[in-house]
Amino acid sequence: MLHRCTALNGYLLEYLKTYAKNLYCEYENDKNSILPRKWRWVKIDEIADMVCRGIAPKYSNASDEVVLGQTCVRNNLVLVENGRTHIPGKITEKWLEKYDLLINSTGVGSLGRTAQVWFEPKKLVADSHVTIVRATDPRYALYLGFWAFKHEKYIESLHTGSTGQTELPRDYVKTMRLVLPDDETLDRFNKIAAPIVEHIVANQRENKWLKEIRDRLLPKLMSGEIDVSKIDLARLNSHLA
Repeated sequence: MLHRCTALNGYLLEYLKTYAKNLYCEYENDKNSILPRKWRWVKIDEIADMVCRGIAPKYSNASDEVVLGQTCVRNNLVLVENGRTHIPGKITEKWLEKYDLLINSTGVGSLGRTAQVWFEPKKLVADSHVTIVRATDPRYALYLGFWAFKHEKYIESLHTGSTGQTELPRDYVKTMRLVLPDDETLDRFNKIAAPIVEHIVANQRENKWLKEIRDRLLPKLMSGEIDVSKIDLARLNSHLA
């Protein structure tokens, strides 16, 4: 079941990345192509209210506030379980919001990885190794996220500094250009994408729940604390075809 949820999430992600790519690919590959009416080239800072690094956390186990580091941005998913708790700070604009785009911004091998917050975050923030991009208009958010997923190599190429000390400057993120479709096309994209990303988040929750059950039961099964030798598996699975 764990593997099935993971595989399904991978399939759904690839489907949406391909869908988004089909919208802009032709025009990115040929800069001389005439854009459809009301489509336009934009810089990220034209469609984002905020482009900034996260906070410098002070870690603490006596807290329920979680800070996300670069290990939390993997395979285009936000892995909250990899975060760490930190000493609560005052509420700032850097507290994460739904559909914030996260970009790993330091270090070879990590810089350029992207993910997007597809759930309602609570007491969640990113650390200073992660750039937060918050779309001005919610209609742009999912499209921007899937555009970023397909441009990780390009984002990585914008780094400055030497090996081991690479950084992605905030101003470089702001000036990245992309093709922005018209509102009607974005609405069609969002009607398809929004339910799918909700399904991906639900699968992540289920995976987490199943892992917790496995981690609790396995030691008891291995130690013999729970004895399954007398369970009638034929009767247990009688509902299956």
